[in-house]
Amino acid sequence: MMDLFFKPKSVAIIGASGKPGKLGYVIVKNIADSDFSGEVYPVNPKSDEILGYKVYRSVAEIPGDVDLVVTVLPTPKLTVATVEECAAKGVKAVIIESAGFAEMGGEGKVFQQQIVDIAKKNGIRVMGPNCSGIVSRDIVTSIYPMTKKVPKGNVVLIGQSGLLAAGMASDIVENESLNVSKVVSFGNKCDVNENDLLEYFGNEDDIDVISMYLETVSDGRNLTRIAKKAAAKKPVIFLSGGRTEAGARAAMSHTGSIASNAKIVEAAAKQTGMIMADDFTELKDFAKVFSTQPLPKGNRVAVITLAGSVGVNVSDLCATYGLELPKLTPETTEKLKDMFDTPVSNPIDLYFSVTKVGFTKTLETTFPDAFRDPNIDAAVLILAGFEYTQEAVQKKIIQKIVKEVGKPVVVCMIVGYNRYKNIIMDEMGKELPVFPSLISGVKALSKLCEYGIRRQKLSA
Repeated sequence: MMDLFFKPKSVAIIGASGKPGKLGYVIVKNIADSDFSGEVYPVNPKSDEILGYKVYRSVAEIPGDVDLVVTVLPTPKLTVATVEECAAKGVKAVIIESAGFAEMGGEGKVFQQQIVDIAKKNGIRVMGPNCSGIVSRDIVTSIYPMTKKVPKGNVVLIGQSGLLAAGMASDIVENESLNVSKVVSFGNKCDVNENDLLEYFGNEDDIDVISMYLETVSDGRNLTRIAKKAAAKKPVIFLSGGRTEAGARAAMSHTGSIASNAKIVEAAAKQTGMIMADDFTELKDFAKVFSTQPLPKGNRVAVITLAGSVGVNVSDLCATYGLELPKLTPETTEKLKDMFDTPVSNPIDLYFSVTKVGFTKTLETTFPDAFRDPNIDAAVLILAGFEYTQEAVQKKIIQKIVKEVGKPVVVCMIVGYNRYKNIIMDEMGKELPVFPSLISGVKALSKLCEYGIRRQKLSA
């Protein structure tokens, strides 16, 4: 049944509009601009044609079957009536993107319950209300305009928030900052909830990483069961909203639901192997690392830096987040001794070698040997935004080394001119996880190592 939302053969848009800027227009245009190849049925009693599609006056008037209906109507009362029409038509999947339901309390709750009753009686799955729909390469039902096609990625973002999901989708697609495949917003989750989506994407072969934002947990016991199964096969990154009293109040006004107890959520995450994020940036950061890097065998890290003080700072951060900085083997130090005036240790300070032979040669000579060291499972590479780092970036030297060695790496940016830092962030960041701070890179790597160790234990 969930395939009807993501792989429909036909879709009807109730509340479609021919006026640019209207939500009903945006949805039709998004579908038209996606790779969707099925039948498109705009529904509006006052129009004849929208973006080249024939417009129908009602769902009943549409010839043939309709797999998916997307509604964006001005009132909850009209939406309820539309769901009744969908039931009579035999529609089995409906996305309600309109607001004004349980999140508003009072009469809104009543209307939402009416929708639930109709859906249950007629075997209809409902996503929403108060959501922004689906963004994927196959179909885009979002109420927010997309300027580019969704790439063929391996990450799905599941969010209870409509604006967040749509905003993140637009930003990610526009800037190519994450290998996202699908973004799903399910709002008030009157029917389809996180458990349905987690189970579905846990079994989808083209999805390697699941990122999820929740303000409430529908069924904690079921979530634990499904998450444990999914996290054994692929990383599940979880951000829980409403963890404090203030956050819980905000969640109630946002989606009309009572937020889950923070301790229960965190305990469930630990038990299942889900990876907890603290904010939306981490939700994306962690997904970037997991979607681009291989799983490490352990938590032993090499730190490669351009300044000794930075190495000290990163060492502290590694210790804080459970990463070890082991000594390099005598064989590795012997290979590297000619590049340095002092004995090589971990962190590896490239400064003196860079002053002698330049950054590119130092990197080409030092990084592969340090990265291959049998005592090392992963690496933190610190770069500065200066002109002398650009040659290595443009020649993709770091990417080549990482690919050859086959261990994970995170790149952290420190000082430098914005124009050079931006080149590194934009160019290298399309292939490798590049972070604007030391703490964000180290924390993301620690989550990767933690999950890698867990998977090894499960395999054993």
